[in-house]
Amino acid sequence: MKNKVSINDLKLGMYVVELDRPWESVPFEEPFDLQGFTITTVDVIVRLKELCRYVYIDPELGVGAARYLSEEHNLTDLDGLVKKTADSIPLQDFYPEQATVEEELNQAQQILQDSRVVYDRVVQDIQAGNITDMKAMKKVVSSLVESVLRNPAATAWLVRLKHRDKTSYSHAISVCVMALALGRFLGLPKKDLETLGIAALMQDLGKVKLPSELLSKVDRLTVNEREVLKKHVDISVLLVNSMEDVSKSVVNIVASHHERFDGSGYPRKFSRSQIDTLAAIAGLVDSYEAMTAERPYRKAKTSFQALMELYEERDKTFPGGLVEQFIQCIGIFPVGSFVELNSGEIGVVVSRNRVQQLKPRVMILIDHTGKKMSQPQAIDLAAQFQLPDTMPCIITKIVEPEKYDLDPSQFFF
Repeated sequence: MKNKVSINDLKLGMYVVELDRPWESVPFEEPFDLQGFTITTVDVIVRLKELCRYVYIDPELGVGAARYLSEEHNLTDLDGLVKKTADSIPLQDFYPEQATVEEELNQAQQILQDSRVVYDRVVQDIQAGNITDMKAMKKVVSSLVESVLRNPAATAWLVRLKHRDKTSYSHAISVCVMALALGRFLGLPKKDLETLGIAALMQDLGKVKLPSELLSKVDRLTVNEREVLKKHVDISVLLVNSMEDVSKSVVNIVASHHERFDGSGYPRKFSRSQIDTLAAIAGLVDSYEAMTAERPYRKAKTSFQALMELYEERDKTFPGGLVEQFIQCIGIFPVGSFVELNSGEIGVVVSRNRVQQLKPRVMILIDHTGKKMSQPQAIDLAAQFQLPDTMPCIITKIVEPEKYDLDPSQFFF
C-alpha cells in the first residue's frame, strides 16, 4: 500500500517507496533502485524538496511500523527491534561505537583466529565422538560479541576476506559475525546476542556427519541429494542437545533456522509466528552468506544482488520488516567493498552512511588514469564540495580487486 504525499507534508519517520521521477534521475540515488528509505533527518526532507514535488510513502513501514512489526511478525519479545523503526526517529544507536575500524582490526583479527581454532576443535570432537568443550565456545562468542559491539565493521571486513582466501574463516564464523552485527543493529540485549552467536556457530554442525562427497560435489545436487542434505538440521539438533550447558533457546534456533515465513522451509514446515525471531535472524544471515559465497556450479552474488533478492522475497522467506532492517544494517555497499566511481577512480568502502546508503566513505586507491596512488585518500561521498556545473562523485559499480592487482588485506592491517 502506498500513499501520495506532497513534498510540503513530509514528516520524520515516513517511509518513501517512490518518487515523482525515476530513481536514476536523482543524483543521490543513482544508479540503483533502493526500493525505499526512511526519512530520518530534516536534511533528508530538505534534499527531497530540492528534487521533487511529491513522493509516495508506505504508512506500514513508516510511522506506526512498530505496531506493524509486532502484530504481523511476532517480534514483541525483542524490545530493541521495533525501536529501530520509524517510532525512534532520528536513528538511535543502541550500542555507540567505542573504536574506529582501524583501532579494532588487530583485536578482531585475534578473536576471529581464536574462534576458528575453537570451531575446528568442536568439529574434530564431533568426528571423534568426544564431548565438546562448551566453555571455550561460549568464551569466544562472548569475545566476538564484545568486538562487534565496539565496531561491527572490523569483524565484517575480516570475514569478507574468506571470499578470496580459502584458508580464512568458515561459513559458520561468517554467519555468526553477521548475525551479531544485525542483532547489534536491532538493539538486542547482550544475553540474546550471545545466544544468537552460539547458535549461529553450531547450526550447521550436522553437516559433519553427512557424506563428504555430498558436501564437496561440484555439480548441482539432485532432488534426493538435497533431501539428504536437509537432514543436517535434525543431526545438528541431536549434537547440540548432547552438549552440556546449552540453553533451549540455542537448540530452538538450530532447529528452526531453515524454516521460512511462508511455510516453505524445513524440517517442520513452520511459518510466521511459529518461527522464533532469533531463528529468523540466523536463517536470514545464513541465506545471505550462502548467496554471496562462491560455489563450484555458480558465481557468488554481489552483496547488492543478494539483498535485492531477499527484498523481493520478503514476507515469503523472511518477515518483511526484518529484511528491511537487515538491508539497512548491511548497507548497499558493505565495508570492504571495492568500487568504481563515475570519475574512473577505484577505491574501497571504509565506512558507511546510515542515511544515504549510496554515499559511503571511500578510500581512493587508483586514480582516474588507472595509476595506483602512493598515498590513498579517503573521500566522503555524502559530504563532497561541489562546484557549479559539476557532477558529484558517485559509485557506478562494484569491482573485483584482483582485476586491478589490489590486495584486499593490505589496506587496514
